[in-house]
Amino acid sequence: MIAPTPSRLPSVLVLESDSAVACRLVNALAAARVEAGDCGPEAVSSAQDLAGCTVVGRIGDLATMDLSAFGVCLAATALCDAVGPDIIALIEHLAPGLPVVVVGPTADLAMAPEFIRAGAADVLVLTGHELVTVPLSLRKAIAQQQLKEENEALQQNLSRSAAELAEANARLEGTVQRLQIAVRTDELTELMNRRWLDVTLEARWVEAQRHDQDLGVIMIDLDRFKQLNDCRGHQAGDEVLRLVGRVLRDTCREIDTAARYGGDEFCVLLPHADLKSTMAVAHRILNAFHAALDARELQDTVDMSIGVACRSMSRPQHSQELLVHADAAMYTAKGASNRVAVHGTSAGRWTLAG
Repeated sequence: MIAPTPSRLPSVLVLESDSAVACRLVNALAAARVEAGDCGPEAVSSAQDLAGCTVVGRIGDLATMDLSAFGVCLAATALCDAVGPDIIALIEHLAPGLPVVVVGPTADLAMAPEFIRAGAADVLVLTGHELVTVPLSLRKAIAQQQLKEENEALQQNLSRSAAELAEANARLEGTVQRLQIAVRTDELTELMNRRWLDVTLEARWVEAQRHDQDLGVIMIDLDRFKQLNDCRGHQAGDEVLRLVGRVLRDTCREIDTAARYGGDEFCVLLPHADLKSTMAVAHRILNAFHAALDARELQDTVDMSIGVACRSMSRPQHSQELLVHADAAMYTAKGASNRVAVHGTSAGRWTLAG
């Protein structure tokens, strides 16, 4: 958006060592204010008051002045104590953001590019038309400065908006990740839920079929769990379920998938695991569970029955049949002293594992 040209001139700082030139500039500013109706009815004590400006002949005098009262500066190309673009640099140092219009004789016109590169808003040549050129150039410089400040504010707002958007996206991404975890996780045990287990099983089955790899499955059921709930309450039952979750996370391999199958049943998928490896994990689970029960004085309250099946051993026709084989072995293990059973090579055949 282009800033509108101001109708009124603000207070002007005039830097000029030559009194004659300073007088011409003051007269041009006074005439512009009278023509624009900027002057009030009150009396003015000097031409500078009428012009709404302050004339300073030395750059060094600015150090003791409050430059925040000025809205624009008219600066000579040379002063008695400063020359050329150094004047622009000193003004920028003392009053950052104050627009500067440089004015000088025709002989200094060649220096105009240097002044512009140094930060001057415009360069005027004294041609005798100051009544027109000076007010017009000052208003142009003020409008440019307003536009620059508006652009900087817009950039800051855009930067803040971009940062806020990035922060919002990060929060959204975190929320999506948490939702993704929640969708596939059992809240009580922090294991995978049944739905995600089925998805993972199918993917592992396809992988095993394609590369002719083994795939082990462990099915787990808690014995006497209903009696525990009835005798000690559901809080005790929930404690045991959370305990099984911790045991499975601690004893299974990183590539294994442990899930709550439903109620007090659990399942572990073991990719690339043959019967020996799957049995080793099953016994680690059982031993760790008994040790955890002893540590919490819950021994003799519940027990665990485990069924094991491997693709290479039971030869299932599809992924769900592998689960059926492990589930059948698990029911066989109930009541046995060692609590672990393996599904054999023939349908319905199983063996107890020591």
